[in-house]
This record gives sequence, structure tokens and C-alpha cells, in this order.
Amino acid sequence: MSGRPLLVGLLLSLLLPVPAAAQLGEIRIGAIGSYVAADAYRAGAGITLGYAPARIAYMGVRWIYHFGSTEPRSDDTGTYEVTNRAQLFGADLGVEFPLGAMELVVGGTLGAVRFSQRTEPASSSSSGSETSIATGFVAAPMAMLHIRVGPMLLAPQVTWYFAGTPDLRWPVDDSGPAVSLSVIIPIETDRIRY
Repeated sequence: MSGRPLLVGLLLSLLLPVPAAAQLGEIRIGAIGSYVAADAYRAGAGITLGYAPARIAYMGVRWIYHFGSTEPRSDDTGTYEVTNRAQLFGADLGVEFPLGAMELVVGGTLGAVRFSQRTEPASSSSSGSETSIATGFVAAPMAMLHIRVGPMLLAPQVTWYFAGTPDLRWPVDDSGPAVSLSVIIPIETDRIRY
């Protein structure tokens, strides 16, 4: 027996309409883990704070520290180990659609990304180390799915970072696709009373 009927049953149970609570608003506090394909970002972690008025819109803020990557680079002054990292400071805005027992948020993030580049000599013939900082604008369209799991929400999301090219000594890959997962504590703020 194949797993196809089981998969179809699972998808139908998630997508079928469910009774909705007469809830008018929700504050959402959470932790986020993220991975961006661009070298300056890579794996990251941070916090989110959001509000869903009438559960038809979503607005929030996020901060994510990306651990970046290290790679060897060379120029006429020597060979260096270059470490790139980034911090995202963003404001989210989206429209929330009920999708069975879940909510789909389609929107975007606007904000700033702070790039940090640390250059360390790889050999004694190279000149000294240096750290450079650059800040740029970031825009990121996103789709996020809020899945209710007991008293919490799991929120997988996909996005694409479009960031300005930072003015750093070594060129850095500053834009690219991202996947994230948030674990959120929702707090009801208002409810229709009968």
C-alpha cells in the first residue's frame, strides 16, 4: 500500500475550513532561525515581535544576526582570511489569509542590513588585520505560514533579500534566497463577546 492516500488525507485535513474563534487581534512574540544562501548571511538567529489586527493583516519587527562565512582572498598585498557577517533590522507588513487550520501571510520586510567584514592575514607576509562596517537598505518579499501547534505557532517562511551593495574592501554577495522558521507565542488581545 502506498503512502499516497495518507498524504492526501493529511493535506485535506490541514486545508479544510475549520471553525474560527471570534478573535480580533493577536500579539506574536518569537524566536527565529534563518538561513540565507548569500555568503554575508548564511545561518542566523534572532527575535520577532508582531501584531495581527483582526487576523487579516500582519505587522511586526525582526532582528536576525547572521553568522556569515569565512573564505580566503588574495590581492597584491597578500593572502587573507575574510569573514563576512550581517545583521538584519526589519519591519514586516503583510496580509493574512486563513488556510484551513493555518494562516498564510504574504507581504514583505523593509529595513536595514549591517554588514561586518573582518580581514585577517593568512601569512606573515600579509599586512595587518582590519574590520569594516557598512549599512544598506534591504527589501525582502516573503510568504509565511502560521501553523498552530497547541498554544504555540510554528512559522516557516521563504523570502528573497534584495540588499544594497555594501562599500567594503572585498566584494560580498549581499542578496539571495532565505528560509526561516519561527517559534511564536501568540497572545490574544481582543475577542468578540456575545
